[in-house]
Amino acid sequence: MPFTISENVLIGGFVAAFSLWGLIKEQWFLAETRKGQRLTQWFGPARAIWVLRLIFLIGIVFGVLLALGLIQPIQWDE
Repeated sequence: MPFTISENVLIGGFVAAFSLWGLIKEQWFLAETRKGQRLTQWFGPARAIWVLRLIFLIGIVFGVLLALGLIQPIQWDE
């Protein structure tokens, strides 16, 4: 019997993992990426880090909820 993993668990796991990685590397993200530099310009250095943390925390929560099946993606009838 082959090991199968649902699409929701896979995508949710990747979203949560990448958001966690972003949360860990927040200083690098703000300093080295164009979007991070833009956040710093818009909000200033002190607020930009909190905005970025909020974005990544929402990504972690969304990814975990998707992986657990509490959020269901839209299923179009084919």
